[in-house]
Formats: sequence, structure tokens, C-alpha cells
Amino acid sequence: MTSLLIWTCAISVVTACACSICGVYLVAKREALISDGLGHAVLPGIIVGFLIFADRNSPWLLIFAAFTGLGMVIFFQLLRRTKLVDVDASLGIVFSAMFSGGVIISSQNLRNIHFHPECIIDGNIAAAALDTLIIGGYDLGPRTFWVMLTVLAILIFFVVLLYKEMNVMSFDELFAKGIHLHPNRIHMIWLGLVSLTTVCAFETAGSILVVALMIAPPAAAYLLSKGMLDFFIWSGLIAVVSALAGVFLGYNLDISPAGPIACCAGISFLSVALFAPKQGLISKIIKRSKQRHLLFKKIFLRAMEQNHSGRLDDSNLLWTRREQDLVVRQCLRERLVIEQNGDYIITNLGLEEATSTNFEFFK
Repeated sequence: MTSLLIWTCAISVVTACACSICGVYLVAKREALISDGLGHAVLPGIIVGFLIFADRNSPWLLIFAAFTGLGMVIFFQLLRRTKLVDVDASLGIVFSAMFSGGVIISSQNLRNIHFHPECIIDGNIAAAALDTLIIGGYDLGPRTFWVMLTVLAILIFFVVLLYKEMNVMSFDELFAKGIHLHPNRIHMIWLGLVSLTTVCAFETAGSILVVALMIAPPAAAYLLSKGMLDFFIWSGLIAVVSALAGVFLGYNLDISPAGPIACCAGISFLSVALFAPKQGLISKIIKRSKQRHLLFKKIFLRAMEQNHSGRLDDSNLLWTRREQDLVVRQCLRERLVIEQNGDYIITNLGLEEATSTNFEFFK
């Protein structure tokens, strides 16, 4: 394994972890599309920064992009608080207007300068490993790695510092206001950090990968978690696995890792959505099938119990013959009924089951 591949893996893992932490609270507050909005809203900041400094490698481009991202968040929050339009509509109005402004500015002032779409859409994680940070003659590795590691440290510090406040704010904003936690201020600071993360990851990961890593791993973790700590752990694990799998897939296919990482993140979510133990689609189908059988069995036994002879009277059971046969076979296996001279008679065990108030099919 070459040092370039190792550093590419390191950059991908750090970026994935930072984006997944941002996505946890965005998914919890149902604001996941803010990441998509930020990916579009930073364009005017990048264009304006380039017009002023005329240097594509200048850090001022990231600073201007961060401010435009924060501006989008502020305008979005102000428009949302008016309650004139829905949350999704507020976000769509603001980020589309800012993105359109960036397109207009670039078309009028940068006609002779080429911006490759891959820089905005896909990013270039592999090339980021070549831009090294040298201090005092020592090569410390890729500059992007240290930038994203610093962002990750800031996010972890903020989450640890305001863990309880962020949890209360995410799930019960009215209660947070009632106990004077100032949720609006905390939320604005957090969205500012999300904007910073998006801008710092933008050059490396591109808009598609940033959105994928901020939504797919947290959304998958949401289906597996019982609490916020589990939420963070599962989100980070899924993001790391997606990043590593995507890098190796891109390496073997000789393509940019950004697309495979986003693809692996989507596959991870799809797998969890299908096979999660409690929230997965397959487990829900199985659970509903069991609930249906339990309910039918309960109705069947109640109908026999209410018949004083204890025998089956199917005149009031408006079921298909197949459904009735399934219930009868299940009751025979569990010795809730017995067959006698071609008729079915409820047993004492069946009477206890029929009069029981243990409605386990609702669990």
C-alpha cells in the first residue's frame, strides 16, 4: 500500500467523520437538506473571493465561502421564523437565489477563466494528498488532512461541551426555551460549524460527497440507535466504513474515490433500511405478519370461547378459507384446540389464551 493511498484513506476517514457528526443533529431536527443548500450557497463566496484575490489557492476563498454559507443559514432561519412558507420551501428559496447569484457573477466576470465542474461536483480527494503542509522544513502530510482534523476536533469539542443542551434542543425546542437554554443561539452556532465543515470539505470532497456523508450515515444510524450516543457511534462507524470501502473501490477501478464513497454510503443506508433489527423494512414486514397471525388467533379463540359448546362456529368469521386453515393449524400445534370427530373443540389452555389480556401483538 503506497503512502498516497494511506493519506487518501486518512483524509477520507477524517472528512467522513466530520460530516457524519454534522449530519446527526441535522437528521435529528429534520434539516438534512441544509447540507445540500450549503453546497450550493458557497459558490458566490468562492467567486467573490477569487475576483478580489485572483488566486485559486488562497485561503480567503474558503473564508468568503464560509461567510456566504453562514449568510444562507441566517437568511434561511429568518425566513423560517416568519412561518410564511414551509421549512423546505424556505431552504429552496434561499440557496437557489444565492447559487443563481454566483452563476450570474461568474458568467459576467469570469468568462475567460475555466472552472472545471469536477472541482465543484466531485472534488478530488486523491489529489488532495499531494498538497502537503511543510513547517520548518518538515513534511507533515497533506494540508487537507490537518484542516479537516482541526474541524473534526472543533466539532467534537462543541458536542461534548453542549451535549445535553443540543439533545434537548434537537427533540424538544419548546422545553429548551422554557428552561432558558437559548436554543436559537445554539442552533445558529451549530449551523455555522456545519457551514465551516462544508466549506473545508468542499474542495476535497465536492458537493455530492459532502451531502452524501452528511445524510446517508446519520440516516442509517438513526434506524439502528436507541439514544444519541448510539446515534453518534453508528453514524461514525458507517461513515468510516463507507469512506474506506469507497477509496479502495475507486483505487481498484482507477477512478476518483468521491463517487464510490458516496455510492458505498448509499448502499450502507439501503442495507440498514432493509435489514435493521427493529426499524428495517424486512423486520417490519415479519413483525406485521406475526401480529396479524396473533390477532387472528385471538379472534378465533374468542369466537370459540363465546360459543357455549366450545366448538367452532365459523359463520361469523369473515375470513378466507386459507386464513382460517392457517389459524386452525397454529392452534392445533399449540394445543389450544383439539380435533374430535371432524370438529374443533377449544381446550382449557385455549380458554386461558382467549380470556387473557396480554395483547402481545401490539409489542
